[in-house]
Amino acid sequence: MTARCRSLGSLFAGLVASAAIAGCAKANAPAPRLTDAVVDRSTQACVVSYDGFFWYRVPSGSFPPIELRYARCGLEHLSQDATPPLPRWSIPGGKTQTRFVATSLQQHVSLAGMQSLERLAAARHIPMTWMIGNMAYLAFARTYDAYHTNNGDDVQSAFFPSLHVLIAKSLPWYTPKVSVASAGTERLIPQGLYPGEHAFWGIAWNSRGTDGTWDIGAPWGAYCADVKSYKRPQPDGGCDLLAFEWTARDLTRAYLSGREDAFSTDPDDLLARGGFSVSSAVGYVRSIVDAYAAAGETQPIVMIAQQETPEEMHPGSAGIMDAIFARAVRDGMKAETLGQAASDARNWAAAPRAVAFPFIPGGKGSVYPATVDYHDTKVGMSFIGGHTLPSRIFRYAGYPVSRFNRPMPQVRAEQMPVLTGASASGGWLTLSLSAPVAIRAGAAIWTDPDRLSVRGAGAMRAGRAATILVFDLKRGRNVVRYRCPGCNGIRFDYST
Repeated sequence: MTARCRSLGSLFAGLVASAAIAGCAKANAPAPRLTDAVVDRSTQACVVSYDGFFWYRVPSGSFPPIELRYARCGLEHLSQDATPPLPRWSIPGGKTQTRFVATSLQQHVSLAGMQSLERLAAARHIPMTWMIGNMAYLAFARTYDAYHTNNGDDVQSAFFPSLHVLIAKSLPWYTPKVSVASAGTERLIPQGLYPGEHAFWGIAWNSRGTDGTWDIGAPWGAYCADVKSYKRPQPDGGCDLLAFEWTARDLTRAYLSGREDAFSTDPDDLLARGGFSVSSAVGYVRSIVDAYAAAGETQPIVMIAQQETPEEMHPGSAGIMDAIFARAVRDGMKAETLGQAASDARNWAAAPRAVAFPFIPGGKGSVYPATVDYHDTKVGMSFIGGHTLPSRIFRYAGYPVSRFNRPMPQVRAEQMPVLTGASASGGWLTLSLSAPVAIRAGAAIWTDPDRLSVRGAGAMRAGRAATILVFDLKRGRNVVRYRCPGCNGIRFDYST
């Protein structure tokens, strides 16, 4: 290894754990290469790439994080900040279709916590959904009734037939719509649905054993679940059963850090596990809400903010929850109860969905690029900023039975497709891929979709961040083509 290679390796040593030069560039090579570095600053305009086929222009100065292996300007011009800027595509700029649902799981009694949440939500004209997990809370029937009359609040219940009967006797307006399925226990579907219910709440997105639950692989947010295997979408594209997640996550940091229990809209997650102060958590959750509002500009989605009433009394929790509520209102989200969202989302939750999410700085952990979470009835995929191909794929056909404590298997590394070529000319974008097995896969182009106007089966927007292309590959060599009026070669402006 030459002295130049060593200097470049030491320059990037602090960027990522593996940031060392993979091989010294030859004199005539187009760009030096390193192993999966994340950068967000350059001393000059530069063109970078992860796979050597798709290239992205980044400006001089700061830009949202991108993962790369090649840089035409020379790696010595690139670096990383601890607090990179948020991309403009993650900041609301138009009318959002995001529905906002405020919930409180009530497994332990805290009247003071209930009163605090009610005050915060009512001040923002947000109806609360109180999810009753035991009979002790029925002592507050008059409180629920007053909240329902004054604010439009609702209650839903865990599946205990006797509990449903008692709630109905205490609250004549009660209508069962969503079954409350807490963590750490099997979700008995359809046995766990009370008559009239066609939805359940409780998916802990991307969880790897938190509270005994393994929901990794299930789609994010609200999705139409298979009654026979609830972690995957209904295969025929229907919506007989709607699944809701536990609470909204930071999709990028929950996935890439493996700590979905640290990066969410739950104040305790942030304060106890994420390494945030109260003031930094307030700014962080505002950016999370903004990202969901921006994602909802191109497609309807549901954002849930969940807070248990005893936790509401922890120091700082009320201020964090108020920041979430206030931002949802400011961003123009439509506030609904969980039951209202269950009726609303069944109209569109079966459609394929691609949600882009930025890196939001704060708390403990590394700097990551943005991600896109995609799913349809056959496959779930995750994409990392700068990568063309997905970083993981879940084949839903291979998961006919769901268990709360068993992870959904993802496609093994040796079965993942490989990009072997890319070109664009004459208004067409062409990708060449090699697939070890027949598989549905996809590609991400990390530039403003309005610049490209890609058309064709399986082409869809991930907000203003990227275009996602979804295609079925046969085993062996494959070529896929899309109309791309805005493609002038395969060098693009990185979405900022």
